[in-house]
Amino acid sequence: TAFDLNSWDASASLANSAVTYASLAGHTSLESWTLGLAALLANWRNEPDTALGHFHLGLRIAPPGTPRVRLRYIASRSYALLGDDASVDAVLRQARGEQDDAVQYRDSLSDETGGEFAFGRARAAACAAAAWLDLGRGPEAQESAQQALAELTALPSGRQPFSQVNGARVDMASACLLNHDRDGAEDAIRHVLAIPLSLRNMSLAGRMARARNSLSLPQWANDAQARQLSDAIGSWLTEDLRLNPLTAGWRAR
Repeated sequence: TAFDLNSWDASASLANSAVTYASLAGHTSLESWTLGLAALLANWRNEPDTALGHFHLGLRIAPPGTPRVRLRYIASRSYALLGDDASVDAVLRQARGEQDDAVQYRDSLSDETGGEFAFGRARAAACAAAAWLDLGRGPEAQESAQQALAELTALPSGRQPFSQVNGARVDMASACLLNHDRDGAEDAIRHVLAIPLSLRNMSLAGRMARARNSLSLPQWANDAQARQLSDAIGSWLTEDLRLNPLTAGWRAR
């Protein structure tokens, strides 16, 4: 919640406290989960080296199965932010292998408590999409975003997680733009453009800013419809900045 409200210092402090409490409790699954959360937040702050420190510490204690799978998917974005294609490929390959074997290991936190602690194939695909986008690898990003959307929208409407679904839609739009598919981008992002201000958050604002940056690529310079889409996203972001100061920090990130 602190992250969604653009309270970066508070989110980092809360995550570090959670790591400490999980360690004191001797709950290795929870401790590795909180280290993954700290890594995820560091990625959003564009501090991949810090994120990888959390990842390696978490991997040393994480039980087999879902806890290790989640850490590897989070680390894929850390490597992507460093521009390390080879490490992204390697860690995602390892994650997919462990994901296939995860059914052999039951984790009470992800399987029984669930909710925010669950990490299924939809979240995994969304993490991979973000990593591929950071590397500018459009085809892989689009495939992963499509997989995430398919998994998420297959749920009953009342159980579809709002931020995850719309985050995947924006990432799909960014991937389409990298792949020279403006129509696909417009179709993916139109739902997000209609989201009322009260439901927007930091994650969506950051993703929308990235989508708009994709429209500044030379391939769209003479495309009038692309400029219209860029203007629509710009208006969304400007309105969000003007009326919802809690998400204003995305511009500085």
